[in-house]
Amino acid sequence: MRPMSDSKVALITGAGRGIGRDIALRMAREGYACGLIARTKSQLDETAEMIRASGGKALVTPTDVARRDQVAASVAAVERELGPISVLINNAGAYLRKPFVDISEEDFDFQLKVNCYGPFFCTQAVVGAMAERGAGTVIFVLGSETRGGPAQYAAYNASKVAQRALAESVAYEFMHRGVHAIALDVDGAVGLPRVTEAAHDEEPDHFVSTEAICNELVHLINQPRNAWTFAVDLRSFWQWRPRVTPKKKA
Repeated sequence: MRPMSDSKVALITGAGRGIGRDIALRMAREGYACGLIARTKSQLDETAEMIRASGGKALVTPTDVARRDQVAASVAAVERELGPISVLINNAGAYLRKPFVDISEEDFDFQLKVNCYGPFFCTQAVVGAMAERGAGTVIFVLGSETRGGPAQYAAYNASKVAQRALAESVAYEFMHRGVHAIALDVDGAVGLPRVTEAAHDEEPDHFVSTEAICNELVHLINQPRNAWTFAVDLRSFWQWRPRVTPKKKA
């Protein structure tokens, strides 16, 4: 097994809260200096303080991932202050639940900008240098909607399918040059407090824990390149239950 990285610098998008914050904290524990990207500075500051309190190193870079100029500036700042980025985790995302006929052009455009353009801009900003060095990891954190989403999620579904296609294109173009591209598909509800508190009658194992997500990320980053994984599904056992439409009452 190869070491996680020689340069030990990770860029995590959506790092201000939720899954992204837990990923950043775990990467810091693994010895990475962390560049933190999200739109809300106060949330990023909280994540950074948690990392620093544990002896880690973090740089706050408030960024709208849908803005190419902001992404480029943040990547430059991280590499100037922390060193070459060896791991990019595309975690930032926007979520929309709305009936199909009510989705506006602005709604659809926003989902694509955050969930597809964002990973495109971030990956494009780092993958060339990774390929030149012959090493690096780019992870796209997806959801179950990349295979066939539920009703009322058309805009979100489309943006996530596009992100999955982007991940595969990056894999074919850069894997043979030493850059490990991964589509990590988290299928089902994640066990964040705001989710579990709203479903307090459900068993904890019905949710995918952020610890499990972080464990899988570390495993993937550590994979030897003679056995690289591209696509991974993470889902709780509960997600495998039969999906049967209730019978209508007579």
